[in-house]
Amino acid sequence: MTMGDQMRQRYPRLIRSVQRVHGLSEAAALTVFVEYAIFGITDDTNETYLASLGGPLTILQQGIIRRHFHPIDR
Repeated sequence: MTMGDQMRQRYPRLIRSVQRVHGLSEAAALTVFVEYAIFGITDDTNETYLASLGGPLTILQQGIIRRHFHPIDR
């Protein structure tokens, strides 16, 4: 099982929230989670399209905030 699969199992609602808020594909949303899990709290990223959105930490923070505005996921 890859780290992306583990993230998909553990955080399905948050992944959908990140996808909706930023218009990312599932693969891009999983990249955010994997980078955050590997590198920790940082705004640096290897992916340029994620850097333009503010980095993994910002993307996850906005996904967490917006997740509560979408009760359909519960």
